[in-house]
Amino acid sequence: MSERFRATFRRRGAAFVLALIVELLIALLLLGLIPTITPKEKPKTVTFGISTNEGKEPASKEQAKAKAKAKAEQGDKPEPQPQPVKPEIVPPPPVPEAKQPPSFVVLTRQDYAAGDISRAKSSGPMSTADAGSADNGGSPGAGDSETAGKGPHGETLYAAEWYRRPRDAELSPYIPERARGVEGWGEIACRTVARYHVEDCQELGDYPRGSGYAGAVRQAAFQFLVKPPRVNGQLQVGTWVRIRITYTQHGGE
Repeated sequence: MSERFRATFRRRGAAFVLALIVELLIALLLLGLIPTITPKEKPKTVTFGISTNEGKEPASKEQAKAKAKAKAEQGDKPEPQPQPVKPEIVPPPPVPEAKQPPSFVVLTRQDYAAGDISRAKSSGPMSTADAGSADNGGSPGAGDSETAGKGPHGETLYAAEWYRRPRDAELSPYIPERARGVEGWGEIACRTVARYHVEDCQELGDYPRGSGYAGAVRQAAFQFLVKPPRVNGQLQVGTWVRIRITYTQHGGE
């Protein structure tokens, strides 16, 4: 009985194992035939916005932080503005000054003392440059001054009477080089003004002709002190007088 039972158990066990293998194969086959189902992805939500950068992409947070940090380190210092370039101004070349006759005369202390009007007398010592016909008016109280023709504009011209005669130091600086060493005279007409001075002087003539003596007298006339002419015993300030200076040589000068 035991042997028979063992033989039957072996046969049944082999059949059971074989049936189990077949079922596993069938299950595997069925699993291979089942299609794989892939789940669908959820659609992404799309959002729309309005940009205020006029087409420019907004800066990221990292860039904004970096800019803020750099600005804090610089202390919000304003950027230096470029300075305008000033054009270089080139000064014009200096214009050479024309040579002019000296506007002053170097005098000694004696000349200054003699030129003091407050101490001057009606007639001083005659200088080397003779005054010519300047004394033809006579002394004070002797009558009216002598006429000497017509002035530059047709006015009456009187012979000048010196309040103080000019000196060599006042006359010689204006003598032209061409007249040096040449004797002659220069004649001018001037209008009398206050304090015995004259102005508006004009050249009348000179000798030798073209010597330049008239111009020399005219340039030195600002130093002249001349009495105004007398008419009916009254001094006529503003009338015209004729002044002649004669140039002579003394001691080779």
